[in-house]
Amino acid sequence: MKKLVLLLAAMALISSVAMAQVQLSEMFGTVVLPDGSSIPGVTVTLTGDVIGKMTTVTSEEGNFRFLKLPPGNYEVRFELEGFKTIIRKGIRLFVGKNVTLTVPMETTTIQEEVVVTAKVAVIDTRKNTVAMNVTKEMIQSLPTARNPWTVMNLIPGLMLDRVDVGGTDSGQQSNMIAGGTTTDDSTWNVDGANITDPSAIGSAPAYLNVNNLEEIQVTVGANDITAQTGGIQLNFVTKKAGNRYAGDFHMYVSDKAWELTHDLTPYMTRNKYVTPGVNRLYQYGFNYGGPIIKDKWFWNGAWGVQDIHGRTITGVEDATWLVMGYIKTNFQLGNTTGEFHMTYDNKQKWGRTALSPAQQNNGSLWDQATPGYLYYGALQQILGNLMLEAKAVYTDGGFTLAPRGGKINPANGHLEGAEWHYIRVPRLYLDNFEWYGTDRNMINASLSGNYFAEKVLGGDHEIRFGVDYVSSHSTSQSLYPNQRCAYTYLQSDPSYYQTVWLIPDWKFDNLFKRTSFYLQDTMSFGKLVVNLGLRYDKEQGSLSDSELKKFTWYQPGSPYDGAELFPTLLGALTIPKTTVPAAYELISPRLSFTYDISGDGKNVVKLSLGRYGSQSGTNLAYYLTPPVREIDVMWYDDGDGIPEYNELGTDIMWTNTNTFDYVKKLQNVKFASDFNTPILDEITLAYEHQLGEDMALSLTGFFKKRHNLITTKGIMDAAGTLETKDNWYVAKTVTIDGVATDVYGRHKAIVGTYYFNYAKAYDQYLAGQLVLSKKLSNKWMADASFFYMDWTSKRFAEETFNMNNFDYYNGGVVAPETSGSGLADIWINSRWSFKFSGLYQLPWNISITGVLQVREGYPIFYMQSVSGLPGGVAAQEIAKKGTKFGDQRLPTNWVLSLGLEKNFKISDTTNATLFVDLYNATNNQQILKVDNSYNSPRKGESLMVTNAGMFQFGVRVNF
Repeated sequence: MKKLVLLLAAMALISSVAMAQVQLSEMFGTVVLPDGSSIPGVTVTLTGDVIGKMTTVTSEEGNFRFLKLPPGNYEVRFELEGFKTIIRKGIRLFVGKNVTLTVPMETTTIQEEVVVTAKVAVIDTRKNTVAMNVTKEMIQSLPTARNPWTVMNLIPGLMLDRVDVGGTDSGQQSNMIAGGTTTDDSTWNVDGANITDPSAIGSAPAYLNVNNLEEIQVTVGANDITAQTGGIQLNFVTKKAGNRYAGDFHMYVSDKAWELTHDLTPYMTRNKYVTPGVNRLYQYGFNYGGPIIKDKWFWNGAWGVQDIHGRTITGVEDATWLVMGYIKTNFQLGNTTGEFHMTYDNKQKWGRTALSPAQQNNGSLWDQATPGYLYYGALQQILGNLMLEAKAVYTDGGFTLAPRGGKINPANGHLEGAEWHYIRVPRLYLDNFEWYGTDRNMINASLSGNYFAEKVLGGDHEIRFGVDYVSSHSTSQSLYPNQRCAYTYLQSDPSYYQTVWLIPDWKFDNLFKRTSFYLQDTMSFGKLVVNLGLRYDKEQGSLSDSELKKFTWYQPGSPYDGAELFPTLLGALTIPKTTVPAAYELISPRLSFTYDISGDGKNVVKLSLGRYGSQSGTNLAYYLTPPVREIDVMWYDDGDGIPEYNELGTDIMWTNTNTFDYVKKLQNVKFASDFNTPILDEITLAYEHQLGEDMALSLTGFFKKRHNLITTKGIMDAAGTLETKDNWYVAKTVTIDGVATDVYGRHKAIVGTYYFNYAKAYDQYLAGQLVLSKKLSNKWMADASFFYMDWTSKRFAEETFNMNNFDYYNGGVVAPETSGSGLADIWINSRWSFKFSGLYQLPWNISITGVLQVREGYPIFYMQSVSGLPGGVAAQEIAKKGTKFGDQRLPTNWVLSLGLEKNFKISDTTNATLFVDLYNATNNQQILKVDNSYNSPRKGESLMVTNAGMFQFGVRVNF
């Protein structure tokens, strides 16, 4: 009864303290007599290469545990008077993975030690997460270009928006998809602390240098109770120091002279382009640390640089300087431990282009600066069977994109100089581009706990609870060259039309807050482990007050310079401070079962059921944010390519200010009374079998349904009348590839937007994966996986307003489109993929490595742009009637990379490794993107292919 009271008391703590986290490693065990009965009072001492000495005593049931352990190699010592001392060596812990030990002890009349070097079970019998650990051996040795996205491409079923050969895209943030979820549901963590960018949900606020990391865990299913979303959960673990001063140094070098040769495609030849690739690429850095006070206080520091000089298809050099470093300290004082560190990163980029490196000139290039800091602190306290942890992380981020074609006038704050020219077909940005700056700061504070109770209600219990608080402040600003854009639409014949877009400068300030609570009980009943948990999340967004500048005409030397145009729609505005009335709020249950069939951890069945919400970040605030105001007028150019006042038409051809409420000075937006987060429901079933030492095979099936999807309809008038389906009609019929296809427009233009959730529409995800994993031992390691999925969209005509492409998407694949970071028009969805990576150690300390990745080609959305639709409907990209999204795909994509390394032992503690990697070893020229426009005479022509094969040389020194 006393234990039950303590159990309930620990659960009650949730009402006052708690927070979310991504778990490190944990060790559980039981000390028993030869007959299986437990032994209480055994002193258990844990030592490792990255911690000081830790000691505990087995409970009345013979149990012991060590929580929140960093990945590394450990030794455990078991001592009790009258028993042989047992020493277990060679225990390797991986981040996010639990290890369970059963340790037999025998009585003795003399002092005697028994040393056992035995491998622990590779299957975690306490957790159900579907995850893969990228170990330091994989980071260092495999030919992956060693940037976060190419390393993560090792994960079964994970798909990226690009194929990076040798690190040419290291300076770009790749979009990634896995497990039937969107990019918005991905979260980034460093040492278990959430650093996900709230203004670019699913993205990292920094360019992490994986060479400075100890290990990475990527979770894609059956996510832990600490995870808010069902998306990809990334945890990057920094290196830690132990009782010995130690460190490492690395340098990797690639050069244009070491590239293989590719033939020019017809697209490159016609436009006089060159083969894209690398002019040079350097990665170098170091890590060093050790004890300040042995067994008690440690420090560690790391610094790394990626110096990337890419070559775009136009021959322009795209240069990026990525630097990341951190300094950290951690201590162990009895039952109190703590860790603090500061991370600095900066991305400086010269030549970041407006849309795609393939289609720009020098005048439209950006120079980017991205300095950022991360401050992290954590304290842990053990109070008997209760462990409490307080944790906080503050990220100070942001960046600027400064165009080369203009300068900011300090007198008025406008960007002035060369014009911004945009040619629609073919898509080109010429001369200048906008200046953009953003400041993104976030704090994530938490308190969490673990409480253990043995032999309560027929089993052992681990109660986990936490509260998590996130607050972010994001400011964004854009300055358009001369507050305008000269736009030209070229048809296939010589006729064309031109407009001038009038775009006042803007600056907005958005806030975001999230509060989360969770409670979970992990119950152990012999071979069966049951996890029952409940999680609550609430997210809220708001706007800070801000000032928007009026539009003034730029034409130095003329009487019209500084003249106001359309002062009613483009005049100065004061935006009031406003909290978004809608919120993301969800109670999400989690339930899982793990059953150890054989009782030795070698044959385990796992079943997991869960519900997840989505991350809103600052998106909720953006719903109310005034639009980037724009008015388009005809431009009758005299041939000099420079807009002049007397060349402008008087009629408004298009504007996006029609949904702005000039009384409230906000977007005219309403929310349904039950508006809420999209929901992901998930079931996973897995069987895991240990094949041998450090080797396991797993078969996993997934079912996921994403529903409660967010959509919109129009507000029709000042009274707030909502749009009905009757406002949409077939406005015209166009012929697409010889097939008549309907195009819908509106009878009446809308004056606002109403946000609500679909009642019936959903996305369904069915998948299965087979994974073989072998950790490094006996001279080899390998990971192989085959993955198959069916990810489809289901929509219902009765709740769909805009029927354009309805039949194309309904029943078609779900394929999120990538945009930004130098790419557009890539739709991510491969129904199957095969991945293999491995290392084999030959004699003379020589190792061969390889990575093979094969996947189905991504879908092609062949479209025809249709403009001039009634009711203020913007140009629609229309698919041919009778087709389904996913029917047409790019060819199968495959890339093989190989490596060779030689290790030299310099001393007992120092070794050096020389290596050479060959990326895209078969020199494939795989198609990554085609001209997908029915308007184009070259529909289907290759626009992007994989880069040519490339050698990289390097050295690593560990000391």
